[in-house]
Amino acid sequence: MTASLTTFRKVAFAMATIAAAFFAVSAGAGVAGASGVYTEIKFAPNTDHGTVTGYINRGYTDVWVLDARAGQQMTTDLISHYTSASGTARFVIAAPDGQVICRDNTWSQLRLPQTGRYHVTLTSPQDDASYTMNVEII
Repeated sequence: MTASLTTFRKVAFAMATIAAAFFAVSAGAGVAGASGVYTEIKFAPNTDHGTVTGYINRGYTDVWVLDARAGQQMTTDLISHYTSASGTARFVIAAPDGQVICRDNTWSQLRLPQTGRYHVTLTSPQDDASYTMNVEII
């Protein structure tokens, strides 16, 4: 019984490791293949901007995170590529302390109040939508 339990644990651990590795590879920054993404926006070296793309199902959220400093200006531009007649993605931006500093927009230009990790949460409340989001921090 103990040998079979040990074998079961090893197989379960191996399957969990494979699943985690698959998730890490398939959820790379910059492209969201399905709703429910939580990943970092990465800027190319020596640049002040980044672009992410994805697809969001109605009722789900994609969360993109990035680090910035107090006093920097962040411009965010979200373009929905409709997959149904009226689907429009929108975003909410939360400061590192969780305070919402921008709500239900497709474009914003903000002076950032704090240093830390900002969360840009995308939703598409009416229909599914694919999107492209450009973020610039200067």
